[in-house]
Order: sequence, then structure tokens, then C-alpha cells
Amino acid sequence: MLFPELEERLHNTRHALGRATSENIIEHCKQYLALLAEYRGELYKLPDKLGINLRSRSSSSREDIDNIRKAVRVAIEELTHEHNSTTAVLRSFTAVSGYEAVKTLNRRKYKGHDDWELRAGGVRFSGSIDDRLTVQEAVDAASLLRREDHITKIAALRVQTRQGIPVSN
Repeated sequence: MLFPELEERLHNTRHALGRATSENIIEHCKQYLALLAEYRGELYKLPDKLGINLRSRSSSSREDIDNIRKAVRVAIEELTHEHNSTTAVLRSFTAVSGYEAVKTLNRRKYKGHDDWELRAGGVRFSGSIDDRLTVQEAVDAASLLRREDHITKIAALRVQTRQGIPVSN
């Protein structure tokens, strides 16, 4: 462990994210991303903190330096992958257009309908005059539905893992 306190906070935040609800998952994603960025920043500073002279001529110290550089590079790559994955999940909840909202409402048969349409006056299902949503209401509903889908998927993966069922991406 290079940074035990930070790694423990990262582990706890990752665990909280895995147990998030549709109401708090956005905040948990943001906290996790902030910690990932902090940890990555500490890794970038590590050679300086260790006082590593990257121009050392000694073969044994050169080998040690190369091993440290490889370990730091692998850790940074893993953190970057985790950061990108979490960013994509967060974006799927927060960057929803009117058209994407309609797709989500139709896929989930929101309010029992799979024929929602985006119109100048908002979003409504075919043939409806009274049951209309503003675009913002449709986006908010779609965001909630997407968060609920994600929470359900994560819960199912957790069950599979506990039961020893191989998990595929």
C-alpha cells in the first residue's frame, strides 16, 4: 500500500457507490471520481516524494526505478480506466437529451406507454392531449429510470458474484 489512508477512503467510497440508491448514486459517483483524481495525483507525485533520481547510472537502482515506474504506470492506468468507466456511468444519468429521454421512456414503457414522442410543446405519448411532460420532466424521469436500471444491474451482478456465477461484461 502506497497511501493507506487514501486507499482506505477509496475502498470505502467504491463500496458506498456499489450500494448506492437511485436517489444518491450521482453524488456517490462524484465523490468517487474526486478520490480517484486525488489518488492519481498522488501517484504522479510519487517519484518526487521518494527522491528517485531518474537519471541514476547504477544498474541495481536503475532496475528498482524501472520497477517503481512500471508499478506506478499500471496503477495510473487502472485508475484512469476506473475514472473513465465511472464518468461514463455518471454521464449516462446526467447528460440526457429530449430524444434520449423519449427512447428511455419508450424502452421502459413509462406510465404504460411505449409510444412517447418529443414535440414542440413537450413529450407525450401518441394520441394523448392531457398527459404531457415538459422536456425537463421527461429528462428527469429518464434519468431516474436509467439510475434504477443501473442499480438493478449492479445488484444482479453482486448476486451472481456471491453465487459464483461468471460475470460477463
